[in-house]
Amino acid sequence: MEIHHVSILGPGLLGGSLALALKKYCPEIKVCLWGRREESLQTASNMQAADMYTIDLPDAATWADLIVLAVPVGVMLPLVKGMEGFLKSGRVLVTDVGSVKSSVHREVGKWLSVRGIDFIGSHPMAGSEKQGIEYAEADLFWGAMVAMTNEEQCPTELVERLAAFWKSVGGRVMMMHSDEHDRVVARISHLPHALAATCSRAAYQDCESIKELLKALAAGGFRDTTRVSMGKPSMWAEIMLENKQEMLLALEVCLRELTSLRKALQDDNFSCIQSWLQQAGERRRLIYPEDKA
Repeated sequence: MEIHHVSILGPGLLGGSLALALKKYCPEIKVCLWGRREESLQTASNMQAADMYTIDLPDAATWADLIVLAVPVGVMLPLVKGMEGFLKSGRVLVTDVGSVKSSVHREVGKWLSVRGIDFIGSHPMAGSEKQGIEYAEADLFWGAMVAMTNEEQCPTELVERLAAFWKSVGGRVMMMHSDEHDRVVARISHLPHALAATCSRAAYQDCESIKELLKALAAGGFRDTTRVSMGKPSMWAEIMLENKQEMLLALEVCLRELTSLRKALQDDNFSCIQSWLQQAGERRRLIYPEDKA
């Protein structure tokens, strides 16, 4: 199966950025953007993001060699069901860009597999707290890791084809199991978002009398720490619930860490606090060894 025509379902930040990336780096591939609203497709058209724009699912399905689900995870299954009868076994590959993978394979992957349609999961580790096609960037995926999951055991040739597709727009590919993926992203993506939101909430909690001082003194540290809390609440609520079990485990670990720090503070234990902070820096360097203190 060669990839000549790609249909991207969802002209948002990721879907729009992928369309722009393909136009920039793979102009030989024809791109179709599907969306529910004419307004977002018109914005994409103004940006010259694709070759074809449609609100008709059968049009998007019959056009494609590769279909990319760039919509919220809860919407994916109804969308693929809406394309039933227009997806042909052996002619089309389906992937997604969802932030969780296990539930996508249990629902979307299983449904497609039963009907002989190939599905391989994808999660490009790229994005922004901003949403919408107007914030799309052609280089959003450049240098980003793309996790791929193949629970339906698609042929190696298809896996390599999809990996080459992501590499063509600048991605770096890593294969993993969907459960492993969800465990990792709970720690390095979903939990940090929850903690950013916690910092934002805590800053104003019981501080009505000094809220103007908070605004005056808040600097880069607070801005950087809380930036991601500006993400779309409905989207992040869905992500956290879809990854509920791993999020709960991550939150338990976090609560233990905060309890340890609180006790050290209560005990005026300087060495314990210092050690706690030192270990935090050391563990961050395990993830980002290139960063200097």
